[in-house]
Amino acid sequence: MREPGLAIVGAGIALLLLAACTAGKPLSRRPSSANLEAAIGSSAPLPRLERINATNAADADQLMMLSLEGFSRVQGSQCSVAFSPDGTLLACAAGRSALPVWELPSTRLLFSLQKTPTHEVAVAFSPDGTALLVGGASGAVRVFDPSTGALLRTLEALPSTVWDLDFDPSGKRLATVAFTTGLRVWDFDKGTPAWEFQEGTSGAYFLSVDYNPSGTMLALGKTVDGVTVLEAGSGRVIAVLPIQSNVGDVAFSPDGQILATGSDDNLARLWNANDFRLMRTLEGHSHFVNGVAFSPDGSLLATGSHDGTVGIWEVATGRRLATLSGHGQPVLRIAFDPSGTLLASASWDGTVRLWGVASGT
Repeated sequence: MREPGLAIVGAGIALLLLAACTAGKPLSRRPSSANLEAAIGSSAPLPRLERINATNAADADQLMMLSLEGFSRVQGSQCSVAFSPDGTLLACAAGRSALPVWELPSTRLLFSLQKTPTHEVAVAFSPDGTALLVGGASGAVRVFDPSTGALLRTLEALPSTVWDLDFDPSGKRLATVAFTTGLRVWDFDKGTPAWEFQEGTSGAYFLSVDYNPSGTMLALGKTVDGVTVLEAGSGRVIAVLPIQSNVGDVAFSPDGQILATGSDDNLARLWNANDFRLMRTLEGHSHFVNGVAFSPDGSLLATGSHDGTVGIWEVATGRRLATLSGHGQPVLRIAFDPSGTLLASASWDGTVRLWGVASGT
């Protein structure tokens, strides 16, 4: 196991951060240095896109590069990207830099959220799209109005860095994982803690959290004992998935039947979310799998890896449909937009890149 202090990301303990986002321009699949330079400092609308599926995934191409203004690396940190529920906004949390929010499909920068003296690493929209949450090294979770960028309120500080956060489907419960101190579930309307879960094993660091679609279970990715699955109402442990490696990301499928995990053994795994038996192992990355994300219809799984690529896999067969290259350094967290036409990937190369299949491809 890799201890904190080594350079690992997502599936492990991300120690250097690059992500983010401020400008966009169309790029070729393998952009030249001139294209990369031209992409910084301007915006351009996305083309008409098709929904990414098993038939056309091999045609997925790099559409835009979003580059962070004023970015600086932060040790001991992670990053996050999130689409709004209606797919019209893209937000990024990345270190001490600006926290930008873009309009889609124009890629126009709407505003940058108020920065803090510490670094920010986690971002999420509420299910109804009325709140944008950011968490980080201060231990606090700040709640913003996504239409204006105004700070609405702050949830009380946790003892360590907020590494990941996720809403239940109703938007009434918010789950946050603090790196060294565990899970806290909040009553979001009241802004008060509802219950907490702390791992009893020494050296267990918390890296990721995800609610299942019915809001009845929570999956936690950790550095010890792989993944813990909890009953969302009581915090009772339902299952422990025996992955002998840091698990940096977890995601339930949209129908709630599958749990995906990405870990430092270079593998993504698909688990039956009813009995938690291993269904299949996705092999193909040459380094840590830092991010996992299902397409909205659940037919595809995207993976972001320390090897600098994004993989697209067919869930039903485990077949690798596409390898998306273009990032110059490791890929961290990834996300599909609600329509399934866009895939966003954040990387140590200081960019978020948007991938998709242009109509007529």
